[in-house]
Amino acid sequence: MNEFLKLARFHQRTGIWLLFLPCLWGIFLALKKLPDPDFFEVSKIILLFLIGSIAMRSAGCVINDLWDQKFDGEVDRTKNRPLVSGKISTFQAFIFLGILLFIGLLVLLQFNVSTILSGFAAMILVICYPLMKRITYYPQIFLGLTFNFGIIMSSYAILDFLPINTVFLYFAAIIWTVIYDSIYAFQDIEDDLKVGVKSTAIKFQQNPKIILSLLSLLMFLILIFVGYFANFRFEYFFMILIMASILSQKIKTCDFTNSENCLAVFKANILIGSLIAFAIFLG
Repeated sequence: MNEFLKLARFHQRTGIWLLFLPCLWGIFLALKKLPDPDFFEVSKIILLFLIGSIAMRSAGCVINDLWDQKFDGEVDRTKNRPLVSGKISTFQAFIFLGILLFIGLLVLLQFNVSTILSGFAAMILVICYPLMKRITYYPQIFLGLTFNFGIIMSSYAILDFLPINTVFLYFAAIIWTVIYDSIYAFQDIEDDLKVGVKSTAIKFQQNPKIILSLLSLLMFLILIFVGYFANFRFEYFFMILIMASILSQKIKTCDFTNSENCLAVFKANILIGSLIAFAIFLG
């Protein structure tokens, strides 16, 4: 069982948070359009999205490892993963994946038709994402589309339609994902160059601080735009300013040649995502 937990990355829970927090953004933003939200219904929706995030992040890790067995064996950080090391067979991985997808389906069926349809669209993104690193130097953009789809789904779950503000929030989240996953990808940049895997880290390696700082500024401006057109209170803008300051400082002080430092900055994005969720909640 321990090897299956490793396959699903239960020992690396940062990814669960980075998948779930955008769901909270979408939930809190959608609730602003309801005059009198039901506490128990909202709690149920949050719990379902949490369970769904755990199941789908785990499923995504299994799908990623099934696609990447060849590459993982040539990268120091991934060469001991259960599939590559033979501790779990491909057949067993597919069975485990089926269980995780079934859990995700059970969660999805608790929602309305619009949410269910958007959930199947998200599943297509999850399956295709691992292939992007073979095709483009910008797989992090595709990861952003995938990892933040909970923003779209939560809007459909609560409102049954997609406001323009939610779309802009989704764009901000995509930029955020490009930032944190580019930092994460710097851990493997030498191995990726050796095996031919593409990433924004390779594209940004000459000026990572400048490029990521510009992206963080664009993310900040979009979030200000979201708050302005949602008529949010001052507290939202204050929290967003704090978030942007912390993110900018993390980028400025990041040592992109140090894998441990890159991992620490990557994990710090749990705080960044939490501050944005709190800002929307206060707004």
